[in-house]
This record gives sequence, structure tokens and C-alpha cells, in this order.
Amino acid sequence: MAPQATTEDHLHRIAIDGRVAFGLAVLLCGIGLLALMDRIGVPEGLVRALASIFILSGLVTIAALLRTMRVSWFYAAGRAVPAPYAGLAMASLGAALFLPFIPPVPQGTSLTELFAGFACGMGCAALITGPLLRKTGAFSIPDLIAARFPNLVARLGAILLTAAVTILIALAGLQESLSSLVAFSGFSKPLASVIIASLLVFFILPGGLASTLWIATAATIIALTVFGLPLSIMALHGTPIAFPLIGHSSLWTDALVRIEAWTGAAQAKDHMDPVLIAAIALGIGVLAPLLGPSIACRNRRSAQRAGVSALGWGGILILLATATLAQASLSLDRLMVGQAADDLPQSLYQASAQGDLSICGASVADRLAARRVCAGRTGLSSALRLQDIKAKGTYLLTGFAELGGFGSAFSGLVSAAIMVIGLTLAAIGVQSSATVLGNDMFYRVRDHSALTSRRLAVTRAFAITIIVLCAVGVNLVSIYPQTLIALAILLSASGIAPLLMLTLWPRATSVDATVTLLVGLVSAEILIGPKPLASGLDRYAISALLASVAGLLAGILTSSIRRRTTSDGSTFTRAILQESGEWLHPDKGV
Repeated sequence: MAPQATTEDHLHRIAIDGRVAFGLAVLLCGIGLLALMDRIGVPEGLVRALASIFILSGLVTIAALLRTMRVSWFYAAGRAVPAPYAGLAMASLGAALFLPFIPPVPQGTSLTELFAGFACGMGCAALITGPLLRKTGAFSIPDLIAARFPNLVARLGAILLTAAVTILIALAGLQESLSSLVAFSGFSKPLASVIIASLLVFFILPGGLASTLWIATAATIIALTVFGLPLSIMALHGTPIAFPLIGHSSLWTDALVRIEAWTGAAQAKDHMDPVLIAAIALGIGVLAPLLGPSIACRNRRSAQRAGVSALGWGGILILLATATLAQASLSLDRLMVGQAADDLPQSLYQASAQGDLSICGASVADRLAARRVCAGRTGLSSALRLQDIKAKGTYLLTGFAELGGFGSAFSGLVSAAIMVIGLTLAAIGVQSSATVLGNDMFYRVRDHSALTSRRLAVTRAFAITIIVLCAVGVNLVSIYPQTLIALAILLSASGIAPLLMLTLWPRATSVDATVTLLVGLVSAEILIGPKPLASGLDRYAISALLASVAGLLAGILTSSIRRRTTSDGSTFTRAILQESGEWLHPDKGV
């Protein structure tokens, strides 16, 4: 049985609830003040800048208040994050992972398949993998694998593979937040990179996983607020909202037609591919950064409740995002369809110049360019038609406040919320990779007697190094977050997933784990071949799934040759699946 909550635990929870309530009140007051400033005529640029400064300064304050020199807090948030708030943090990470896949989607897949794969993977991570990892008492996936398979080759392989996955996630999050900052601020890419990198340092270094998770929790609350308030205001004023069942179905149908036509979401396959969905779900289900909130929970039961909370909050975020996309598409239709190409609001030309909006098949920066481009299209009258417009899904999501006439305050807040969601993904990626390299490789492998202060210093040094390298990397090479996240998912599915499954096989030893890892990765390389990811996500996902199965079968086959179960394997399996308590001994720095 899990230990019962004490009076101290209840007081701790009351204190947390009070601080969260205070923070939410400050957020609402700040939004009200920004809206008032916008209403009285403060310049739009200043209001947008103040909105971002208000949000970011609050998050930096949270990180500063959670500074720590305790290993258990830096690596596992003290195992003290209440389940509802851990669920909020996981919902934020899930949203950040899926955000780059808002249409247009990668070649070889459809939005429905992506959503199904992500949803199943989130369910697996929230309800199965995360609680099981928390049951072991490990700080990370390599920490668990090292406890089960102490051989140095297997441990180093798991460490390096997990580090690669987490760094890819960090790069994707940094690219997301960088693109958002450049889009709404107009900063140059190098300057924006310095700002994002500085924010990541402030977010991660003081409190490690503790500060990172509470910032992710705050990011979800901010996103729910800034996306929910405009829709709530519309509902209170009696404005029809395009949404099935609870809204106006006819408007939803109209909005869906426009979203499909403008974003390319209509280019879906005739049928859903269950193998593709399973491959995506497998990779998401063992994605190391996504398991951080579960690690920070009090026990396995709390981690399971956090998983349920994550799925619930994630569902609410999906509903809000879907309704926002629908309303934005109708607002954009009202502003563009039937209007002359050279008689549009200036903000639409700015969006087109940034590549978010296409007018007559081209990105135009002003009215003259729009008139010239559209005049050359055969059969085009002076008014724009539905098929003359293309828009990115992310533009519809972030531009709803401006398209709907909610003013620069809400526009700035939405942009800040999207940037913060990307920052949380980058922060958890950097934190996870620093933990893997600083704790699992430096402490567990190289120097088991290191003092707590030295352990944390090494981990923080790794975090700074990773942040700097990622910031330099996104400036030198422009890679879509879609590609980075897809690669991380495929590596997780082909290498980490079979290793984790093998830990529950009583016969398995370190040699079998090494065989599983090598066969999985080599099989993935052979099946995928030299073709780039742009050749089709379906090909890569299916190859990763086959590689995962090949690696697991190879490990089971080699272990079956011995015809007897190892005592360590049986003890581990019983401890994880049947007994209460944690399998690993408490860390000396806890």
C-alpha cells in the first residue's frame, strides 16, 4: 500500500493551492490592466511588449523562488508535486509536442492519424510508463535501465540514446519559441536566440525539474486563460461559436471547410493506418521528457492520478484550440473573401510577408504587391475567393485575437502563451538531457562518491552547455520542429521502448539488453535507409516499429537460451508489478 498522507502533506498542499490561486489572480488582474491600457489608446506595440514581459517575468520569479541545492528537488522536484498540477505540466508538454504538427502535416500521414497516435501515446505515458517509472524511484529512464542492467555497455547505450532524444526535444522547443518571438517582436534571429537561451538558463538552473515543472504548470494555466477568455467573452455577448454539439453546427461545418481548404488538412488519406498510429504511440509513450511530471509525483498512485489529470486538461486544451481555429477561420473569411486584394487590413500583409498567409499563391508584403500578384491570376475578379487564400494552422491559432478584434493586449498574450509553451518543451528537454549526462553518466558511471554540490554543479554545467549549443545550432541550421520531434519519437520507439519492455522480462540480463539496443538501432537504420525524413513519415514510423519488435525479440531469444530466470530479474519484476514501495534504494542526496 502507498503511504498515507500526513498532516504535513495536507498543509503543504494547502500552501501550494494558495500560491496557485494567488498567481491566477495576479494573471487575471494583469490581463485586465493590459486590456484597459489597450482601450485607452496606449500604442499597440507597447501593449504587446508589456504582455510578454508580464508573463515572462512571472515565470522567472517562479524559477527563482524554487532554487535548490538538494538532489531530490533538482532531479525529481522533491517527489512533492501534487497530482493535479503534475497533470497540468504534462498537458503543457503534450501540447508543445503536437503544436508543430498543426496543418500542414508531414508527408505520408494525415492529421487524424497524427492525433490518434499522439493521443494513444499520451495515454500510455500518463497511465502506464510514467507511473511504472515512478514506482521504481528512478530519476530517469537510463537510471532505471542501469539498476536493472548494470553492464557498462548497456548503461552507456541507454544514456547516449536518451540524451540524443532529449536534445532533439530541446531543439524543437527552442525552435518553436524562437519562431514565435521573432514573429511577434520583429527581433533578428540571433538576438531572439540570446533572449530564449537566457530565459532557459533562468528557468532551469535555479531549481532543475522543480522549477521546470512548475513553469510548465503555469504555462498550461496561461494557455487555458488566454484561449478561454475570448471564447467566454463571445459566449457572454451571445456571439455564436462554431463548434459541434455545444456550439453552432452549421458554423462549424463552414469553418471546417475553410480550415481544410486553407491549411491543406483536407489532403488526408482514404483510411487510417493502424501501424503508423501504433508506431507514433510507442515513441510518445516512452518519450523521456514527457515522463518528468510522473517522476515528480509522491508515489505511483499519485502519478496515475496525474496522468488522468493530464488527459483531462489536454482534452480541454484541444477543445479550446479547435474552437479557436474555427472562429479564426470564420474571422479570416470575413476579412478576406469577397474583398479586393489591395484592400485588406495591414496586419494581413504583415502575416503574409512572414510566410504565415498566402494571397493568390504568394507571400506579399503590401497592397501593391498583392494587386500585382492577383492581377496575373487567370479568371480572377477584383474580389478574393476561398481558393485564393492559404494559411498556416499556427497562424489561425495565434492570430485569432487579432482577427477577432480583441485588441493588441490579447494578441500579445496569445503570442506570449505560444512562446512559453515552446519554452517549457525546451526547458524539460534540456533538464532531462542534463540529468541523463550529469547524474546517470557522471555520477552513476564515473564518480559514485561525488558530493551533492559537485553533482549539481556538473549537471548545471551540462545544462548551460546544451542551451548554448542548441541556441547556436538553430541559428546555423534551420530545421522544422516537426522533423526534430519526429526523429525523437522514432529513436524512442526503436531503441528505448524495447529496452524498457525487456526490463520486465525476468530472464533478461545485461547482455540481452545490449543485444536488444544494438539490434533495434541497426534494424531501424537498415529499414529506413538513407532517404530524408521528407520522403514520408509513415515509412519512418513503420520502420521504427519493426525495429522495436526486432530488438525486443532478439533480447528475449538470447535470454531464453539460458533456460532459467535470474534472481535479480525476478525480484525486479515482482517489485514493480506486485509489491508496494520503490525498487531502487533512495539516493544519497535525497
